[in-house]
Amino acid sequence: MFSTQIWRKTFLLMAVGLWGASPLKATTADNFAQQVQPDALAIAQYVNAPFSRSMGFITTLGWTTPPGIFDLAFGPRVEVGVGIGVDLMNFPSLSSLSLPALAANTNITIPSVLPFPVPVATARIGLMNGMDFGLRLAYLPMVALPDIGFSGDFVGWGLNLRYKFMDGKYLPTMSVGMSFDSFSGELSVATNVNQTSTYQGQTANLVGTTSYALNWNVKSFGAKLEVGKDLGILYPFGAIGFQRNSGGITSSLTGNGTVTMSDSSTAPINFVASTTSAPNVFEPKFVLGIDIGQGLHWAVVGESNGVDIAGNTSFRIQF
Repeated sequence: MFSTQIWRKTFLLMAVGLWGASPLKATTADNFAQQVQPDALAIAQYVNAPFSRSMGFITTLGWTTPPGIFDLAFGPRVEVGVGIGVDLMNFPSLSSLSLPALAANTNITIPSVLPFPVPVATARIGLMNGMDFGLRLAYLPMVALPDIGFSGDFVGWGLNLRYKFMDGKYLPTMSVGMSFDSFSGELSVATNVNQTSTYQGQTANLVGTTSYALNWNVKSFGAKLEVGKDLGILYPFGAIGFQRNSGGITSSLTGNGTVTMSDSSTAPINFVASTTSAPNVFEPKFVLGIDIGQGLHWAVVGESNGVDIAGNTSFRIQF
């Protein structure tokens, strides 16, 4: 009997406690912290889009030899060279990206045209019957700039086979070529964050750090029709063709910090957002350039896929 009364009282107290208890209400700072993850993913997707659009085109930068074919029997037989290609990527302003919590352009400003440099080395050897074979290497060793939080490296290579089907004293030189190129690398930028914004009617102050990382691995197969005319010292030329690209480009955004609201609520911030896209699968290729010299050559070449514009320059020795 006594035991039964004790159990009844215990259950009664538990029931009263549960009735009076109420779930903890999320603060404005907690809501802000939950919104940061989808905002970070939106930023990563926004930044990744221009790289995905351009990376296939960048993969093939550095082929700057005019359409004249090297000949193993009659010469010139071999060419080696070094140069650099720079793609001018069109970048939309981060200020146009409106997000509930994060202010995308508070700590980082990206120019509307972003240069992407690619140093290259090339070699070409003549074969027989109007054909030659080319090699291309693009390489940047790990570069770390801790003062601005930047690091990056990449490597690329390519193979090219060409065939000359027209040449003559009064005729232009015309050749067709096929190439396969591969390009992979990574870069990252780290920065401190100190943003003040408005969220749910409150002033939010976010303090912390964030890091953006870009990783890519792209392959490209292409073909071009090249035409030019050797005028002695000058050799103007142009080409039209296509590229068929594959692979992936990944943008990742990570960060941590603390948000303090004007109602004095605070919350820790931690996020990891990542997105992957494929390069443009099929795109045109337009080339216009001029080669200057005999024996030692200097070329200036412009390229485009109809959206991006790139410039190449190279110094090459033929023998």
